[in-house]
This record gives sequence, C-alpha cells and structure tokens, in this order.
Amino acid sequence: MSQQRQPQNELVLWYGSIPICTKFLFTSYLVVTLIGWSGRVNPLLLVYIPEEIYKGFQIWRLYTPFFIGAFSLPGAILLFFLYKYSKELETTKFVGRTADYVYFLLVEAGLILIAGWLFEIRNLTQILFMSIIYLWSQQYRDSIVNFIFGLRFKGAYFPWVLLAFDSLQMGGRIPWDTLIGIITGHIFYFLYDLYPASGGPRFLNTPQWLYRIFAPPPVSINSGGGIRTSFGTVIPPTSGNQSSESREIRHRWGSGQRLGSD
Repeated sequence: MSQQRQPQNELVLWYGSIPICTKFLFTSYLVVTLIGWSGRVNPLLLVYIPEEIYKGFQIWRLYTPFFIGAFSLPGAILLFFLYKYSKELETTKFVGRTADYVYFLLVEAGLILIAGWLFEIRNLTQILFMSIIYLWSQQYRDSIVNFIFGLRFKGAYFPWVLLAFDSLQMGGRIPWDTLIGIITGHIFYFLYDLYPASGGPRFLNTPQWLYRIFAPPPVSINSGGGIRTSFGTVIPPTSGNQSSESREIRHRWGSGQRLGSD
C-alpha cells in the first residue's frame, strides 16, 4: 500500500517560489537582522567601517551593512519593498537573465560602498533597496501607484515621492540614504540602458564568468501567453511603457513611518 503524500507547507512553497536573487536578498535581510538583534553579536561588528575591512580584514563588512534591518513596522515595510520590487524586476526585466541581475546588484554594491565611504554611512540597507526601487520605477514608468491619503501617480515618480515623504518625516532634512539610492540606481540605468540605446557605447557589460555561473534557466511560453520559468512562476507579458489603465500597482501604507527608519 503506497504511503499518501503529505501536502507541503504553504510557507515552504511560497519561499521556494521566490526567484534566486530576490531569495538571497530577502534571506540575507532576515538573517543579518536576526544576528544583530540576537544580542550574541555586537551590532557594531555588522556596520560599514572601511578601516576595519582593510586593516582588520573584517571582510564580512562588505556584506552585512546591506542587510541591517529592524523587527518593527518600518523594517517590515522595507522588507516588503525588497520582496515586491526585486521580484518584479527579476521576473520581468531580468527574466531568464539571472547573471544580468546579479551584475546589477554587484555594480550597485560597488557604487554604494564608495558612497558609504565618502559620506561615512554605516548602514547601507536603504540605499541598496532604493536603487532597486529606482530601477523598478524605470521599468514600470506608467504603472499607477496608490500612495497614502489617496495620492496616485505614475511609477516613474515613485522614488521621488519616497524622497519627499522621508524628508517630511525628518523635519525637512535631506534623507541622504534615499537620495544616494536614487543616484546610484540612475547611474546604472543610464550606463546600462539609456546611453547605449541612444547610440553610445555600452560601458557596463555583464562578465562572461557570471553567465557561466548563472546559466539561463529553461523558459517556455504557456497557452495563456505567460512565461513559465524554472522557479515555477507564470509571468504575464508586461512592458515598462504600458498604459496606466492596463496595469495598476496598489500599495498599503502604514501610519507615516519613514522607509527604513529605526
């Protein structure tokens, strides 16, 4: 008599369906945040201090500062943003192109490390997440975002609305983390997409060794016109220039918490 197969846990199924890069970012945020909040490790060992990297050989500081969060409402919002926008990028703009998405994250990490060194920023989490949101905003320029108080605007304006929102919560001061994330995201977008599209040379090319490591997954078109990838997600056809009527992105916001604030 064959043993009846036990149904898998829904949480396990959901986690398994997350694309590889988004899963890495999502898991890293949870793990590093948990380590920092556990009390077993001094949180100062996780932040970005360049001198400790090249003098003390604390190379983990090249990784942990990008994923320092908090188990709070703002931290949950930041994690939700990471999951939502990274996943949408990975399953549309970078579908079947994991190596290119990894290259984007590596370039952003390099730019952010330089900015963190210049401006003495210790926590790089929000900068990285804002760069992802910025690239999403260019891919979904005409998507409609519903903000607090019923404010509606196109996706292209989303990073700037977040910048203004953060500034208001900081009493009119410049939220440098948010602004630097927008700038680094635009640098990549300009050099990787805009400038080559206008006839200029491509300065950013994904290295071949990344293509060898992240071979394109098998992709097939299903009968409904969507794209089925190796991680089991069916993605309907989308375009960064689609009309606002054809796609609407809805967001649920908390009560005035700054993105990524403690």
